[in-house]
Amino acid sequence: MGTYRNLLRVPGVLNVTAAQLFARLPLGILSLAILLHVQGLTGSYALAGAVVASVGVGEAIAMPVTARLAGRLGVARTLATASVVNATGTLALAFVGSSAGLLVGLGLLTGASMPPLMPVVRALYPRMVPGDEVRTLFALDTTAQELIWVVGPVAATVLASAIATTFPLLLCAAVVLLGTAWFLLGSRRLHPARAVNDTRFGRILFHRAVLLAGVASLALVASFTALEVGIIAALGSNGLVAGAAIASASVGSLIGGLLLGHRQLGLSGVVAALAAVGLGVALYGVLDNLVLQFVALLVSGVGFAPAMSVLHLMVSREIGQNVATEAFGWLSSAAIVGGSIGTALAGVATDAHGARGAVMVSVGLAAVAAISPLLARAFGPLPGLARVPETTA
Repeated sequence: MGTYRNLLRVPGVLNVTAAQLFARLPLGILSLAILLHVQGLTGSYALAGAVVASVGVGEAIAMPVTARLAGRLGVARTLATASVVNATGTLALAFVGSSAGLLVGLGLLTGASMPPLMPVVRALYPRMVPGDEVRTLFALDTTAQELIWVVGPVAATVLASAIATTFPLLLCAAVVLLGTAWFLLGSRRLHPARAVNDTRFGRILFHRAVLLAGVASLALVASFTALEVGIIAALGSNGLVAGAAIASASVGSLIGGLLLGHRQLGLSGVVAALAAVGLGVALYGVLDNLVLQFVALLVSGVGFAPAMSVLHLMVSREIGQNVATEAFGWLSSAAIVGGSIGTALAGVATDAHGARGAVMVSVGLAAVAAISPLLARAFGPLPGLARVPETTA
């Protein structure tokens, strides 16, 4: 913990980290807020799900584009424009009525205009602290973002039920505007005016470090969303218990990030962290005692944040600053696509085999994530991982 305290004493780190975390809070609120609002408005879960899906599609397609624009046109211009369009789209969703076409179209607009804060921030980190502290900063970011997924869904459900289904949407619009402005003010001296990027759009996706991080992130997030489906299928009759079970995995990720995220995980350490996710999910699937299941879910989350932190640090080390924002934009898209794939596969498996089917899908996807670094290593060294010892000491 002393490592994190020392990091937060670096001028600007606490302000920038807190600002971007606050600005990204709508990521944990928006999907559930839209689902509750549209279903309450139209009585249709199918339409509500379609609108939520349209947000994800828009975000997945546009994130690499807006991230690249942040490098070419300037961070301030890109983020400010995106935040205004995103807030406008979110407000329109709250008040536009029940037209299916209009709701889906606004969902696409809202997703596509999501400010590319994660790509911008992670491209910025090497400029904020000395090289030996970048690892800790990535770990802090990856760990702290779990708060988005703990606080966000609770805020969405409580505000929608206690006030109105429009209120979480209004909150998202306000937070994205205020949070983006806070981040831009706090980081204004750190951004280069523009980054010259003459590479063809999308080419960075085939860089081995980016491809590995993208595949592992996609599989890891897909594993988590598949697990969510399995938990809801098994415990859905008690919403409070199901919510607490899902949150326990996020708590495990928080713990893992705090304890391991700043440590020097090499290739074997990353594989072990990813394998711990699959082990925890598998234990959850075979245990019958609810308390032990919660412990297993906690274990499943422990490897999540440390592994994601190291993978993103590897990308940061292996690519040039001129393509960093686009690279992290692709990684954001990979996570979004992974979430959709995991939910879809788990839904099919649940229909066929019940809750255990979704758990099996989750374990399989976690295994893909764990194996991916080994497969990448088979084609040659991974310098971004080889620069550090192969231990967690």
